[in-house]
Amino acid sequence: MELQQLRYFRVAAETQHVTKAAEKLFVSQSAVSRAITQLEEELGVALFHRQGRSILLSASGKQFLAAITQVQNALDCAVRAVKETTDAETGTVVCGFLGSLGAEMVPRLVESYRRVWPKVQFTLIQRSGEALLSSLLEGSIDLCLSSPGVFDNVALTWHHLLDEVLVMAVPKAHRLATRKTVALKDFREDPFLALSAGRTLRAIFDKACQAAEVEPKIAFEAMDLTTLRGMAAAGLGVALLTPSSSRYKGLVELELSKPKPVRSIAIAHVTDRYLPPCAENFLLFAEKFFADSRSSTSRQ
Repeated sequence: MELQQLRYFRVAAETQHVTKAAEKLFVSQSAVSRAITQLEEELGVALFHRQGRSILLSASGKQFLAAITQVQNALDCAVRAVKETTDAETGTVVCGFLGSLGAEMVPRLVESYRRVWPKVQFTLIQRSGEALLSSLLEGSIDLCLSSPGVFDNVALTWHHLLDEVLVMAVPKAHRLATRKTVALKDFREDPFLALSAGRTLRAIFDKACQAAEVEPKIAFEAMDLTTLRGMAAAGLGVALLTPSSSRYKGLVELELSKPKPVRSIAIAHVTDRYLPPCAENFLLFAEKFFADSRSSTSRQ
């Protein structure tokens, strides 16, 4: 039983005439007759009574028409819903992002986008870098804002947005707090505060320590950057973090000497997988948004 057969049957029932149904469907009369015959053979009942050139629904035909009308109406609603959720101007963008981007970057980007496309909706999911890429590959999100090259996959296409130069966050009373620049090796004996495994910034931290030949003594693992900043401000250790626009009492952010560890932020999608128009629009908007921000910063 195929959708086309059901469509032919429904039009034939409405017109009560095979020829008229064929004309309305822009197909041959034999195609309509064949579809009806195949349905009757599969169901094992007569759907129509033939009266001259006209056809009238049998009792079984009326019952079948009522049932498939409900199904087809539900299908039409589903099609409309899908079109509405993927339409460039009224769709829903399903996007995942790193936890650390939720305080400033993502709200600012979404707010700016909706000034241009006010009817577009967002389904936003906040996860660790490793979990984000899993969600992207399995198809539960269309896009993700994360750091490329950390938990990377060859099936992904990345679009660069910005680079964040990392800093060392130390308590105000720390012995190096007044330095202009520091190196990771200067903190060999300090307790480190870090994000838990599976998080992008933790992977970058581990690589930076390895490159600097530092074996960090991890005193505490947190789930988010706010907790790390609070712990560092309380004197419980030092942390390699992204710069914060907010000042934390008792916390000093120190510039690192070269080579400076960097966290790149990009927007990713699965290569060669269909991307809804609204998601594609958001991707292009994000690229331009941060390109304009870089240009504005360079002119200042």
